[in-house]
Amino acid sequence: MESHLVAEISIGAVRHNLRLLRERVGSGVRICPAVKADCYGHGLELLWRVIAEESDAMAVAAASEAIELRELGYDGELLMFFTPCSLPAGEAHQTLKDLISRDVTLTIVSLGGLEAAARAAGELGMPAVVHVKVDTGMGRSGVLHDLAAELVARVRAEPAVKLTGLYTHFATADEADKSGALLQLDNFQAVIEACGGGEGLTIHAANSAAAVDLPQSHFDMIRPGIAVYGYQPSGEMQTVIPLQPCLRLKSIVMQTKELSAGSSVGYGLAYTFDRPSRVGLVPVGYADGYPRAISNRISMRIGGADVPVCGRVAMDQVIVDLTDVPAVRIGDEAEVISADPSAPHSVESIASLAGTIPYEITCRLGGRIRRVVVA
Repeated sequence: MESHLVAEISIGAVRHNLRLLRERVGSGVRICPAVKADCYGHGLELLWRVIAEESDAMAVAAASEAIELRELGYDGELLMFFTPCSLPAGEAHQTLKDLISRDVTLTIVSLGGLEAAARAAGELGMPAVVHVKVDTGMGRSGVLHDLAAELVARVRAEPAVKLTGLYTHFATADEADKSGALLQLDNFQAVIEACGGGEGLTIHAANSAAAVDLPQSHFDMIRPGIAVYGYQPSGEMQTVIPLQPCLRLKSIVMQTKELSAGSSVGYGLAYTFDRPSRVGLVPVGYADGYPRAISNRISMRIGGADVPVCGRVAMDQVIVDLTDVPAVRIGDEAEVISADPSAPHSVESIASLAGTIPYEITCRLGGRIRRVVVA
């Protein structure tokens, strides 16, 4: 199965996208791409070098991701969003030591997290470098904005900890109505002022959407995610920049057969042919992240034509109608996902049909897909 299903990952597209973002924010703003979740499913091992070349720092979610990136060879600034303090005490302590010793910048959201980082740093005899994350209205991780100044003061007073940044995250920057994001921005500005200003700190807030639509949120650094890999943050953006998707997923035609009019196919026999038809079998399914929700509503590109997927998407395979492309033979390529955002089988199109977002489509790409770098 692995040889049948290949994701071509374009480093040229990633480079293009990062340079577009650089043009958008200007040379004075640092870029810290989010490379968590295996670069949103595209492959950290394949992409980290080109991202490092075009960026100033990188960000991950979990400790395992931070350690993996260091082991791959990245020695630049590395911010981790999660705190390990929710782990069992002994595991949390060792994880903190592993991160601090690898020069990973930790996120502090509570006094308990500060104390844990200080203990680990004290044992190592080296400071824990940290950023404080502020919840300015999303209700997710971070210290509540009205308590942030007090926590920042405690962090600054801890000799085993070095505060180098302050940040927040937007909940609605990708929506047409920016009022919620602007309220969060006001709350964040108030926190910065309450902390004595941002001098000596890296102040950051902007995700992909804010990097494009809210220039007032750029501060010292942006943290783009989905835009790095070539997908628009949403369909409600005020400004659309010409991003290039970096993913193309291909498989093959594994079998063909002739069916008579009235034949039904797939689980539940959910599709019936109204004419004599030639069908093909393509080895890709929901185990590979190809959503079952798009059954009977999506196409693939085979033999230069867009051919419909017929019947339900199964775990490992789908049926396609090849009647109108009679020259197609076993072993011919089937383009499952196009790198053209306007194609009917682009990541954006698949996400729309599945009732989800591009992030989920790429992050769910399965482990048996072989990822390869292309220009």
